[in-house]
Amino acid sequence: MPEPEDRELELEGRLFGRYLVGRMPPPELVERYREANRILLGGTAPGSDAAVLAFARRHPWSIPFLDGAAGLVRPGSLLRSKILVMAAVLEASPAFAEEFLPGAVRPVSLALRVLGLGTLAVARAAFGVLVYAAAARSRV
Repeated sequence: MPEPEDRELELEGRLFGRYLVGRMPPPELVERYREANRILLGGTAPGSDAAVLAFARRHPWSIPFLDGAAGLVRPGSLLRSKILVMAAVLEASPAFAEEFLPGAVRPVSLALRVLGLGTLAVARAAFGVLVYAAAARSRV
């Protein structure tokens, strides 16, 4: 039977993978995420980081907002580090590498896309600051 930490890392790998590429990563990439966490991010998380991660695992809808807020107010947080680890695992996989490569885009389309994504990022971060504050105070 897997240890509680293994189950948490497996769940994070699936949730962060779905957040980053819009679909569930295969089990072998979730296992790579789990191993990378053990090597790169081992140890006990500080109270607020542990609370935010637990909140994200319980409420997957909050991950984009927590990520946006953490990028703004806590860029070195454990949540951001874990999301970056999953992004690296996915980017290094042939199955998902295309998701991270730029495509050909016309200048007007690019400008509209940047405007739309920038607006979305600001909205996520603004709402995310509220969600992050609540998550940091929640139970682990």
